[in-house]
Amino acid sequence: MLAVGFAASLSCAVSPAALAQTAAAKDEGSLYVQCDGFPNNMTTGEAAARFLGAVTLLALFAPPPEAADASKRKFGADGVLACTNILEGEKGEGNVRRRIPLILARALHRIEAKDYDGAIADVTIARAEASEAALTADPYFNRSMGLSFGQVEAAALVRKGEVEEAMRVSLADVPQHRFSLMPLLGFKTYADMAPLGSDADLSRAAALARLAPGAVGEAAGRLEELGRFDESAKMRADLVAYQSSKKDKDGKTVDPLTKSVAEQALGQALAGQWDAAAAAAGQARALDSKLVAEGKPEAMDVRLQASEVLDLYDVLALAQQGNVEGARRKFTARTQWLAPSFGAVMAANRILYDSAPAADRTGQLAKPASELWTDRATAKRAELLAKDSDNKTLFQLIEPYVSGGTFEAQSRQVWRTDKSKIFLKIAPGKADPDAKIAFLYGVPADVAFDAMLLHAALDAKAQGKKGFTFAPIIDRYAAGVVRAGNPGEAGMPPSLFLDADEVIAALSPAIPDPATLKARRAVKGK
Repeated sequence: MLAVGFAASLSCAVSPAALAQTAAAKDEGSLYVQCDGFPNNMTTGEAAARFLGAVTLLALFAPPPEAADASKRKFGADGVLACTNILEGEKGEGNVRRRIPLILARALHRIEAKDYDGAIADVTIARAEASEAALTADPYFNRSMGLSFGQVEAAALVRKGEVEEAMRVSLADVPQHRFSLMPLLGFKTYADMAPLGSDADLSRAAALARLAPGAVGEAAGRLEELGRFDESAKMRADLVAYQSSKKDKDGKTVDPLTKSVAEQALGQALAGQWDAAAAAAGQARALDSKLVAEGKPEAMDVRLQASEVLDLYDVLALAQQGNVEGARRKFTARTQWLAPSFGAVMAANRILYDSAPAADRTGQLAKPASELWTDRATAKRAELLAKDSDNKTLFQLIEPYVSGGTFEAQSRQVWRTDKSKIFLKIAPGKADPDAKIAFLYGVPADVAFDAMLLHAALDAKAQGKKGFTFAPIIDRYAAGVVRAGNPGEAGMPPSLFLDADEVIAALSPAIPDPATLKARRAVKGK
């Protein structure tokens, strides 16, 4: 009764106007949420107090902890102000691990407001604070939140028109993460805005393809844009060889994807490997006919893409045979080529444009290849800028901090290969007998893939193999298909082969073996 009366007296003491103002402020979110969409830190002491309060009268008045809510994040200058108000002054945020994402969020709000120099200055401030707090000496910070510095700075640089510098800054960390899938996926290349490639740009593409064969198309396409057709053709042939080594549950070799074989044919044609290209084109068409005859055709959108790629192969073949006029007619019959790589389309344009009469200069032959490149760069820049106002895309550049403990917690199961708890136990006759499925439940994706790759390398060594291939599965869970082998063996093509020793050397510092981890912790405890 006393509690009820006390609560009633409190409600009467607060005016309706004040209650409305408080509700409005609450609805708007704290300055933290207005800045980057995430709430203030909650210490373990605060959490304990809230728990105890739940069984006392205080629970009637203690507000629940604020939840993350990106929809309450401010935009542009308003966002800059919210971040500044929580970063500066007597009550400014003091936890450096919380300050870093707040400063980077302010940089992103400056990008929204088109204050690109101000954004770069904020990244410099964030780097300095991280260095002063010795966070940059923490390898786990550097492989998680620390990657955000280059990505946010590059985002400002590319919007200033400094594309090559943006590429350099964004890709500076690629060499240290060439066996880590999630960082490689996160690095922005801005290659579709730059006419020239860089070693880092191509290294990132090749490294990603090695960890994820599904990214071969991106890597090979980039090589084709730069006129490096021999390398591209080899990479596309490697993908077909990899796919051709797979087996069904009965141990029977399965066919490669028709589109992959078609892209191999086009790539080999670009490289001037005409006999191999003709054989691959014939194989692709035969595969499609076979699947249709068996009543198991590939999805229609996939078939249409493969057909379009083969059409462009036919264009190049006609030109090679001296029928340039016929090649032009076939090339301009499409107003736009979408399935083949942009580099392949530009290569065909270069062959056909110069000698084309005005009447034939239509579709993607209406302009020379150099102007096609400029048009694409302009379109990509417009697309990039359009997303600056969606209150989402830019903020994906800020990586959360992943503690060393999260990586180290995987040590025991990663380094135990005799009774693996990472490879699923699959009954014979249920899957490819030469493959293993790696799976980690409840582990962040960046940690999970590093752990699976390191475990696969250790397992390959335990089998007496020099390496393995890896194909990630990214869905509601993180998994991967692993095949151990040696260079030169079927299914172990050079551009997709992972050397076990190199993987172990790269990833074991993050996930050390149990003995090394014990010694490391003993040193820290002194």
